[in-house]
Amino acid sequence: MMSITVTNPEGRKVEFKDQRGPTCGLYALSFVLEYLYDIKMPATADGDKTKESLRNKFKKDGKTVIGELYDATPSMADYIKGLESTKIKCQSVACDVPSIIETLNGGGLCMVPFCVDAGGNPDNSGIHAHWCVLQAVPDKTKPGEVTALHWGDRMRKFSLAALKNSNSAIKDVDASWWGKEKDSTGLRYYHCEAEQSTAAKDSYGVVHQIKVGSVKLIPATPLSKNLAGKMLVFAK
Repeated sequence: MMSITVTNPEGRKVEFKDQRGPTCGLYALSFVLEYLYDIKMPATADGDKTKESLRNKFKKDGKTVIGELYDATPSMADYIKGLESTKIKCQSVACDVPSIIETLNGGGLCMVPFCVDAGGNPDNSGIHAHWCVLQAVPDKTKPGEVTALHWGDRMRKFSLAALKNSNSAIKDVDASWWGKEKDSTGLRYYHCEAEQSTAAKDSYGVVHQIKVGSVKLIPATPLSKNLAGKMLVFAK
């Protein structure tokens, strides 16, 4: 499993891990909580049952079905603050360039939903909604470019204009069935035809066997209202 290690302003080394399953938002949140507040809440259990994972908690509280995070509204910001009410400072704000720069220059972090392309960069497709963490403006002479983390493979630099356009383009999603791959140790989920599906074909045409009883319905969600035009910002 890949990861990136980042040193925060206090000198603590914090790992941004490669996500397991459809859990990009929870991996982003796990990184933010540790980087800013020294709160260690793993995104997924990874075999360690001693700590409650964000995925388990969000599922239990009805905030996710299989690990997806489809909400950047004030109600989600309030829920996240409630994870550790004395420490976490989270707000849902409009996704715009001044707010991003102000948050980063103040030592905070931004969790931004966007449409991700195959190379891990923002595009305007409206699909493949994904989360990244914006960590810094690396070069003050280029305030339109920021350091972004996701996938745990490498640090990226995003154009803020491209990211804002990508965020604005996010489209609604229809209801869909998703099942977990049989005998897989990871959280690999595939789009299924029905609740009773025992096999599913991925985007490359490869057929995967699905674990019986694992297929879940993710309801239709108005991402154009819940994610587009919004982001979650965290202050120290």
